[in-house]
Amino acid sequence: MNAIEIRGVVKAYPKFTLGPIDLTIGQGEFFGIFGPPSAGKTSVLKLILGLLNHDKGSVSLGGADASGMEVADRNIAMVFQNLALFPHMSGRENITFPLTERGASQAEIAARLKAVSEVLHVDHILRKNPAQMSGGERQRVALGRALAADSRAILLDEPIAALDTRLREEMRIELKRLQRSNNQTFVYVSHDEEEVMAISDRVAVMIGGRIVQVGVPDDVYNRPNCMAVAQLIGSPPMNLFSGRFSDDGWHFECDAFAAPFPLPERTRPGEVGTLGIRPEDIHQTEDRGALSHEIGISSIEPLGGYTIVNAMLGGQLTKIRAAGQIVRADDHAKRVTFDTRRLHLFDAEANRI
Repeated sequence: MNAIEIRGVVKAYPKFTLGPIDLTIGQGEFFGIFGPPSAGKTSVLKLILGLLNHDKGSVSLGGADASGMEVADRNIAMVFQNLALFPHMSGRENITFPLTERGASQAEIAARLKAVSEVLHVDHILRKNPAQMSGGERQRVALGRALAADSRAILLDEPIAALDTRLREEMRIELKRLQRSNNQTFVYVSHDEEEVMAISDRVAVMIGGRIVQVGVPDDVYNRPNCMAVAQLIGSPPMNLFSGRFSDDGWHFECDAFAAPFPLPERTRPGEVGTLGIRPEDIHQTEDRGALSHEIGISSIEPLGGYTIVNAMLGGQLTKIRAAGQIVRADDHAKRVTFDTRRLHLFDAEANRI
């Protein structure tokens, strides 16, 4: 049985319309929702939780229509971006608060606290107030409160955005471990692409209030279904070249290329379109043949294990991700070739071909 189903949900605001949204989230799935700020990600969580009422469509939880359910009856926990801990309560009291509110016995509270503390390794901070805790400790307490409630799903709204980079990496691993060990349904929202792609079983990409693609991270990255997703996913984003497909459909004609670019298969004869290539799929070459392209290097960005090369290709800025550390422009070849197995082709409506 699916944990959460959203069918044709629409929520209208004065200057923004969310939806229609269609989502199915399986029981025990780590489901990510990714998109730019103000895409509607948090609103989807609020619709699931019951903090927002939808104008059209339906939300089902565990197969039951949630339209008439109160928030408390939905048995869903939420971890907010600001963590929303009670400042006057200790870590212990914050974690056990939902159990106390629903009138759980002292034995049940003690058992749940023990189980959660062991999983999260928070025994040493249970007596502290939030003001005495580090960011990572507060994060664990907030998660502990959600886990202690033994809910059908946990919604996480950018829960680690305020942490430093190293601690975010650690918490990503911890979140995945917790979700797996508890077989819990997690719905995780973030505008950080790396974060969502690293820990999610499946990802929904939201743009402008709509879900434009749902799939496993590999599909979303390697087979974006439209140019909007191709530009949003990837750092640096995909290079895009506008032009047209040749009359025979076997080449792509574009001002950036000195000669028609050969395609691996016949595509849309005579139509306008766009060719995309990710920065890591452009490689240095000494070959001066028809499949290589001359570039003029504008600048380089050494980033340790790899280097971003900013180059001009036929008058268009092109991003190249080169392995290793390149410290001088002269260390990179002045010609490149595209991996034709990794091309992305889009039609005039910006949809994937």
